[in-house]
Amino acid sequence: MVQTKEEYWNEYPRELEGGFKMEEFKEPTLKEKIDELYYQKNNGNQKKAKNFKLPFKARLNKKKMRDGYVTIVKIEDNKNIDFTREPIIDGTIKLKDTFHAVDSDEVFFYKNKPLIFQSKRKLNPYNPLAEEHQTYGQKYIMARMKGDSILSKKSMGWGAGIGALILVGIIAYSIIAG
Repeated sequence: MVQTKEEYWNEYPRELEGGFKMEEFKEPTLKEKIDELYYQKNNGNQKKAKNFKLPFKARLNKKKMRDGYVTIVKIEDNKNIDFTREPIIDGTIKLKDTFHAVDSDEVFFYKNKPLIFQSKRKLNPYNPLAEEHQTYGQKYIMARMKGDSILSKKSMGWGAGIGALILVGIIAYSIIAG
């Protein structure tokens, strides 16, 4: 004998183990489903920004570090960069067809691994710390920027004030002289 859905649910006990009732397991409405999807899209599934990782071909292990290798950020002429690892031999490194001199002042460290910023057309690596300190005058620059900012409400200048007085004088003279 085939039962309909209503007959089956009428026979089935309303109270389950653990004190749950069948009414608690209702199908969510369409509005509730849309609200849940909207919440997940805007709040729930926000992806965190990934941390920077060196490319695999530029990573160094302890053995490579003992052999004198260094990670090189090669800056090409067309403003592209490439990560490689090369050994330092007699204070020089070879990047395919060019040789470059390396000093201990130009070696930086990223996660305790040596790193060099080398431009393809320069002999020595790039060292931003060798340049002159340029942040000493920031408060003076900010004060100047605030002073030079465009204000939405400007006062009437001397020329406009004198012009207005002349116009008022002409009108008064024409009324009096009649």
